[in-house]
Amino acid sequence: MGFYRLILAVLVALGHMGIMFFGVDLGYGVVAVISFLIISGFVMTALIDKNYEEISRIPAFFADRAMRLYPQFIFYLVLSSVLIYTALSDSPVHEAITPINLLSTVAMVPLGLYMFGFSDPNIIPQAWSLGLEMCFYLVIPFILIYRARLVLFYGSIVVFTLAFFGYIHSDWFGYRLLPGVLFIFLCGSFMKRGSASERFSVIAAWCVALTGCILIATGYAAWRPYNLQVAAGIVIGIPMIMLLSRIPYHRADEFLGNISYGVFLNHFLIIYAGKALGVSKISAELAVLYVASAFVLSGISYYLAERPVLVLRKKLRAKSAPSVSTPTLQRSGL
Repeated sequence: MGFYRLILAVLVALGHMGIMFFGVDLGYGVVAVISFLIISGFVMTALIDKNYEEISRIPAFFADRAMRLYPQFIFYLVLSSVLIYTALSDSPVHEAITPINLLSTVAMVPLGLYMFGFSDPNIIPQAWSLGLEMCFYLVIPFILIYRARLVLFYGSIVVFTLAFFGYIHSDWFGYRLLPGVLFIFLCGSFMKRGSASERFSVIAAWCVALTGCILIATGYAAWRPYNLQVAAGIVIGIPMIMLLSRIPYHRADEFLGNISYGVFLNHFLIIYAGKALGVSKISAELAVLYVASAFVLSGISYYLAERPVLVLRKKLRAKSAPSVSTPTLQRSGL
């Protein structure tokens, strides 16, 4: 799934650059985030099943996730903070550079709760979704170990449906907070390993999302933030990940997956650098340059910040799965 993850990261970047297709804002960045959630559910289930399926191993799982997310995140947090503080002092984003906010940003979970005032995500704005991911990481080991997936799946669909129709905040509970999107993560989990009823639930979620798209398109449901994009993301993401999960490993795909996280993290750094140089509007041609720069910078951050930590992650996993080979760990995309 490495190539697909890179495409998703590029779509998120283009969405934040304000690039539209034929003058229409399709919200493809939101659609891409939904696929990221499904992938996360898939790979976390694989990781826990292989290495951390006992209660005693949960702290090691949390350490594994921290070693995956933090090296490049801290790398770009430092670069972005220095750039904002020194070159964007007249910009509203400068207000995010405070000791308290830097601490809440490093904690990462508060980024996913920014709507309640727990953080200002403007240093790395897209990192709010990492806060959501962290919330998922905190609960998924217990969900798997205590076999609570199915009941929580349908409970989450109820929350999402209420948000979809505007009975509760559609943006918060239908896109950004775990109660409303947990079922999306669990779709990926069921695709990796699930009973007949759990696999049927994936189809049910796809049908619910498709019905939502049809209701909005025909005017029977209002277009609320971001109910159409989330529903479309489910409709597109589930079959894509079903297909891609069956494609054999290839080294080129692994490389593309390795740089996808950096592209996701660094594109606002590049946007801020452009603003510091006086760029007020990003053209399609400039966006190509920005994305190319994101690729190069991501390759640098991967080899400087993340790759050295891989050794520690492999040792951590080897304690519970000593027979797992290095190529298998790399192919997992975790």
